[in-house]
Amino acid sequence: MDSKKVLKKLEHFEDESEVKAIVLRMNSPGGSVAPSQEIYEAVKKYPKPVVVSMASVAASGAYYIACGAKKVYANAGTITGSIGVIMEFANLEKLYDWAKVKRYSIKTGKFKDAGAEYREMQPEERALLQGMVDDVLGQFKTAVSEGRKLTMEEVTAVADGRIFSGAQAKKAKLVDELGTLDDAITEAAKMAEIKGKPRVIYPEKKPKFLEFLTSEGEDSEDAIGPRDGVSALERIATRALGVPEQIKVTTPGIYWIWSGGAY
Repeated sequence: MDSKKVLKKLEHFEDESEVKAIVLRMNSPGGSVAPSQEIYEAVKKYPKPVVVSMASVAASGAYYIACGAKKVYANAGTITGSIGVIMEFANLEKLYDWAKVKRYSIKTGKFKDAGAEYREMQPEERALLQGMVDDVLGQFKTAVSEGRKLTMEEVTAVADGRIFSGAQAKKAKLVDELGTLDDAITEAAKMAEIKGKPRVIYPEKKPKFLEFLTSEGEDSEDAIGPRDGVSALERIATRALGVPEQIKVTTPGIYWIWSGGAY
């Protein structure tokens, strides 16, 4: 949902002269479009070899990011793929009627409240949003085509939102090799021409409780404070319970979604 932390880590290791290659360990069902694209671009343009190692899940937006790497490893049972885009809406008009609530808007253009939950979506609004989703899917498919060196026809054949096991993805040329994290590390060392057993450096991690209570600056999207109508206490509680904040507060947007449920 936010690219800031990953980009910061990549930038840090880019400046470390003793770091010769990056292994990007992925375990994510995806997220929103812009952060996925920002990380993908950073991985694609990274001046040092980047090898992706997929853990349990690396689907949708996570797979988009993987396409920027020099080489992609997956376990045979990794869940990956899910090349697709989704926008989700809810029509609560009947619920509002039952609750005797009348919602309305004052707007500057007919599409300004497209997707509003208090009324049924009109055909021209649906067409507009479908066109935008199709455009973003085209961007996703282009990234897969370029990163995996596949024709657009090959990508289109699998770009219907379906998920793959790692073994199936290997057959579809969506990943390069089946292997573990250690295999990915060995390959990254080889690409960086490191002789002997490579020394692995991991990013520093704050204890989770400290992550709740600390911010990385006033403009940090992770700062604790009132945001989008949600108090700091509510956000800490939802995080501590393992409930993504975005489930607590539904934010309209386009997402790379893995339809297999929460992970």
